[in-house]
Amino acid sequence: MSQDSNRSTAGNSHLLLPRDSDLNGSPDYAGNLDSMVRIRRWGLALADAAGISAGIAAAAIFGKIGSENLIWGVLAIPMWIFVAKLYNLYDRDHRRITHETSDEIPALIATAAITLVLVKLVSEIFASGVLPSSALVIAGSTSVFFIIALRSVVRRIYFKIADRERTIIVGTGPKAALVARRLRRQAGKQIDLLGFVSSNGGDENSDPFSDVDLERLGDTAELGPATGRNRISRVVIADDDLSARETGRIINVCRQSQVSVTLVPANQEVLGPGTELNRMAGVPMLDFHFSVPPRSTLAIKRVIDLVFAVVILVLTSPLLVLSAVAIKLDSKGPVFFRQVRVGKDGRQFKIFKLRTMMVDAEERLDELIDLDALEEPAFKIENDPRVTRVGSILRRTSLDELPQFINVLRGEMSMVGPRPEEVAVVALYDERQRERLAVKPGLTGPMQVAGRGDLGFEERLAMERDYLDNLTITGDISILIRTPRAVIKGHGAF
Repeated sequence: MSQDSNRSTAGNSHLLLPRDSDLNGSPDYAGNLDSMVRIRRWGLALADAAGISAGIAAAAIFGKIGSENLIWGVLAIPMWIFVAKLYNLYDRDHRRITHETSDEIPALIATAAITLVLVKLVSEIFASGVLPSSALVIAGSTSVFFIIALRSVVRRIYFKIADRERTIIVGTGPKAALVARRLRRQAGKQIDLLGFVSSNGGDENSDPFSDVDLERLGDTAELGPATGRNRISRVVIADDDLSARETGRIINVCRQSQVSVTLVPANQEVLGPGTELNRMAGVPMLDFHFSVPPRSTLAIKRVIDLVFAVVILVLTSPLLVLSAVAIKLDSKGPVFFRQVRVGKDGRQFKIFKLRTMMVDAEERLDELIDLDALEEPAFKIENDPRVTRVGSILRRTSLDELPQFINVLRGEMSMVGPRPEEVAVVALYDERQRERLAVKPGLTGPMQVAGRGDLGFEERLAMERDYLDNLTITGDISILIRTPRAVIKGHGAF
């Protein structure tokens, strides 16, 4: 596109509606997308049916369901699919920019409970209760386990065979750059982030997306043709400078092009998963609720901590022994590293880790970083020269964190929560940043499953405040389920 063309469209206050020939590049493109969406729906439904069949088989093996009442167990399959449809468990993937099986665990558990009640009710009415409750418990719990696993497999296969969703961003500011980094990091298997369009005429000498390598595709006035030429299937609006009228026009262009839209709100840092969208007389309203977690939630959280800590310490004890031997052979010094960290309400405790650095690491810290000169109260040193050869392996695999399960057993840490920070760093916190000390620090948390060391402090703080405002057991379970994958990938682990 010529510079003259750029200037003529930059000053245009309205958006050009796309011609039919511009929409999605080719007439077959939208049809192919719809076909893949249908395939995914059917795949998820088959995964559910297979999971329920596994649950029925488990109940039959343990003698809770006989051949004479097997029909009542089979009845659970259409009932489950009906209830799951009501919960939109087959339709969420294509409606949302990203969706994972861990996101729907609460809905799957609720679907299982409702299905069990319906099956029990029908069996009571028509067969005088020939289906024992113990059979439903075995079948239901086993089904949920297999359904979660099989749904994950279906989505993994889908991402391998389907084209990634071709996506562009509207906006050029810090917010748009942040969204681009998050999409590349968190949704790289699902989204192909191609470029961006801008509403400011596009400064040819600036490159706001240099760290994510995005191409400028034109002005917002050219959004329609740009989506057609590049076969775009989703547009992400991340520009706070757009007026409501301009945003509405962009959405209208996307509707004309049959392109999905994701709008990043202006105050996204306050919108946690507990935020509810309600309507009053047709006016959309956001409801926020902030409170201390109920004692029952904290009690269940503590039980989960104890169970996980005991089980994992027992299972990983051989790895701890091998790691200890490797540490002693690799460098002089103790096996364990103890350091004072800040926990809940500012209380200090000694954290346990496998030693990954030289013995004089803390004395050498001043050579590497000036804490007083930090722009924000956090630091990570990539390629830290103090890390030993074995230590680099332990860090990348997170094996150095295993002794922290001792801190969990002692009640100083939890399985899930903000990471425990050093005393010198916490001393630099302002009042807003000290909010992360409201709960016990965690062995894993929102930061660990969303980028670890790759995240800036403000990104970490936003995630942790969101976690604090919306602390739930299902949220903790979701983070625990996602943690192994984050550990295996090793992104940001240094």
